[in-house]
Amino acid sequence: MPPLVPGFTITGELSSDAQGSTWAAMRTLDDKSLVLKVIPVSDVTEARATAVQLMAVLDRIDNEHLVGQHGAIALADGQLALVLDRVTGGSLAQLLGDRGNLSPGETVTTLAPLFGALAALHAAGVEHGDLAPRSIRFSADGRPLIGDVGVSRLMGRAGGQVDRDESLMAPEVAGGAPPSAASDVYSMAAIGWLCLTGAPPDPVSTIQCATTVSPRIPVRLTDVLTSCLSADPASRPSARGAAIEVFDAVQAESVALSSTADPATEITRRIRATAAVVPVPVPSSAGKRLRWFLVVGAIALLVMVAIGGGTRWFGTRAPEPVRPATARSSATSTSGSLTDVVTASDSPRVAAAGLLQALVDARALAYAARSPVLLDLVYAPGAPRAGADRSNLATALERGATYLEMRFVVKDAVFLDGTSDAARIRATILTPAYETGQPDGRRVAHASETVGPSVFTLSLTQDGWRILGLAAP
Repeated sequence: MPPLVPGFTITGELSSDAQGSTWAAMRTLDDKSLVLKVIPVSDVTEARATAVQLMAVLDRIDNEHLVGQHGAIALADGQLALVLDRVTGGSLAQLLGDRGNLSPGETVTTLAPLFGALAALHAAGVEHGDLAPRSIRFSADGRPLIGDVGVSRLMGRAGGQVDRDESLMAPEVAGGAPPSAASDVYSMAAIGWLCLTGAPPDPVSTIQCATTVSPRIPVRLTDVLTSCLSADPASRPSARGAAIEVFDAVQAESVALSSTADPATEITRRIRATAAVVPVPVPSSAGKRLRWFLVVGAIALLVMVAIGGGTRWFGTRAPEPVRPATARSSATSTSGSLTDVVTASDSPRVAAAGLLQALVDARALAYAARSPVLLDLVYAPGAPRAGADRSNLATALERGATYLEMRFVVKDAVFLDGTSDAARIRATILTPAYETGQPDGRRVAHASETVGPSVFTLSLTQDGWRILGLAAP
């Protein structure tokens, strides 16, 4: 029976377990799609007050790897409804159920930012206390997020039953100690072990046989996890330290979510997978700071929803469809395979190509969506070239025009020079043949063209690397 939650229309049940039930819902005030997690508590007034206090703390944490919380509602039947963001990429539990385990690179992509999110929670004085694959979710574009923050505290304080997975629980918590930052580190590492091997860690064999579990698992990664799985809480690294060490252990790669997420999100996963930081000289004293930036920035550098299309930067303006069109644009795909980009990203040439390809992919996606807002994924503030793109997209929106099968391909990218927050890349941009849609169903063909070589000036903004300018070499 769907719960009766004032101000919301229930549209379907998503899951049900010992922690309660989770429902898809529409907020009647603004038709926003959200999730309601309804949990049993013995004193709903106390539980709601605790939830409101916790959410006030979480509101001050700026981290994109935490599921957003928007309120707590006391229900007439004595239960508590938590209002949460809708996250549509499935849970880690679903993903492991489908696939059994993840590759080392996928594990790094999942774990490193989650350790970073734990560090943000711990800095604010919040422990999760019940980390498990079911509480880790993926956005549609593949970004991992920690959910259920505070749920075990709410249920525990109210006398409810907390269904913890003892195989992922720190030994001191299993022995009766309260959850702590150190126990969260243990549980996250145990989840990482589960991702790598398909089985939770055994306290004895994990430590003794870490390097013989599988030849495909890099020793550096198992070393980090076993240090986090120490029986002594004081011997475990902090969440922030673990994030850095996990990121350094092996090359990250895109997590394949095809079995649990909408296939239409493949292009945005591709953008995330190709996000590489342009190599710049870094003094050894700044190494840890840069690696920490990479953990919270490079893995998720371009993890943003976007949908495809693009035009020339030089010469004539792009062909403008002059009539309204009802045809929907097709999703763009990047040239080359994810594996090629990711595995070669330790070389300067490929790192430059991967980063620039991600940025021009985002520009192409903005055109297919006819969304000027998505150009924020492409350009740094004040970029002169952004104005022409925004004008083209405004015209397309006004006339109802569509760009079809449009994409860019980066060729011969070379890193020229840079600092810690700026870089120059020389590259040629190929625009393969594409079409524009017309209202009568016709498609007008446009020939392929090549521009360059050109020099792209990139700037490191608070949201990641963006294009500041480009010019002839």
